[in-house]
Amino acid sequence: MVAFDAQFLWNGLVVGSLIAVSALGLTLIFGVLDFINIAYGDYMALGAYVAFGANAQLDLPLVVAGVLGVAVTGVAAVAFDKLVFEHFRDRDPIVLLVVSIGLAFMLRNAIRIGWGTGSRQFAIPIEEGTEVLGAIVLVDQVVIILVSFFILGVTFGLLRYTDVGIAMRAASDDTNLARVRGIDTERLVLYVWLVGGAIAGIGGVMTGLDSQLRPSMGFTALIPIFAAVILGGIGDPIGAVVGGYAIGIAQELSVVVMPSAYKPLVGLLLLVVGLLARPDGLFGEATR
Repeated sequence: MVAFDAQFLWNGLVVGSLIAVSALGLTLIFGVLDFINIAYGDYMALGAYVAFGANAQLDLPLVVAGVLGVAVTGVAAVAFDKLVFEHFRDRDPIVLLVVSIGLAFMLRNAIRIGWGTGSRQFAIPIEEGTEVLGAIVLVDQVVIILVSFFILGVTFGLLRYTDVGIAMRAASDDTNLARVRGIDTERLVLYVWLVGGAIAGIGGVMTGLDSQLRPSMGFTALIPIFAAVILGGIGDPIGAVVGGYAIGIAQELSVVVMPSAYKPLVGLLLLVVGLLARPDGLFGEATR
């Protein structure tokens, strides 16, 4: 056990921001397509490594490299749907789950072939932290939180105020009814993959900014992301975001009572407690 430190709370907010954004993209995909994409974490890794290649190998500014990584991931998500998932969409969701596992292994090994198995870092200057209210704050961490808030705001605005977002919400409630009411569900699927893939790319780039890049980084990130999605209620964007922040903060605060090596278990523990206490999700959205 260690004494409580404001640093833990700050770190929890940073980690929670990463989990919340990534969980939002995953739950949007599930809401419309009704299957859990295991390859989602590797989409995140793809975005991070494309940004790394553009930044560290082509000497592009990190902002430009990050935008490129996000764009490539969004387009790749659409391409993977056309090349892989579209052929299994009418099958049982378990089949799609297994297919996504195979795609995850393929992407992970492609990253290993392209960039090696060692850890990588973005080509950015080493910075000194500034003490704020007892916590050491890094500029990168502030950027992660601000970008996360921006992406969350834009995404919820998209869902609430645009025709595409309203169609996504309608299809999430009942795909067949949405089709009967005239919504082009095939085009909607394209938009969902594009938005979900882009959010995965953003999550991957920010995760790489907060730590080192590794080919397995997406797989490692999946545990807390899945926990946040299920805790919040699968298909519920607000629940996924709240679940993400809850798990991120709880993981970092857990070092007060247990060794830091056990932080990944906190997400699973919260998941179990949440399912027992709120089986329909934090805000009553059924976990399907």
